[in-house]
Amino acid sequence: MWLKNVAFALLICPLVTACFSEPFQPPTADADLWEKPGANRNDVLASMLACGEKNGSGIDPNASFQEMAQRFVCMKRAGYTRRDGFDICALHPKEPLKACESVQ
Repeated sequence: MWLKNVAFALLICPLVTACFSEPFQPPTADADLWEKPGANRNDVLASMLACGEKNGSGIDPNASFQEMAQRFVCMKRAGYTRRDGFDICALHPKEPLKACESVQ
């Protein structure tokens, strides 16, 4: 009898815990990943737009990799850093990134 209870608990446990997790969450917006001492979210958004971003998400399906690198370097030059440590210039694309050459 206790074996049925254990088997039932083992089957139900993953289902119950799945109800409390947060699967399939959208990626964090770029505006929430850039930070600079003393800058708030509105400052970040204004800087992103000044650097050529279309919106605060950082998603522009029409942008080339070169354009994305230019925008990234522009934000770095404005004094921002990424919370997640991402650096587009550290990637090794097939084509050299002109924007990253001026940083090095």
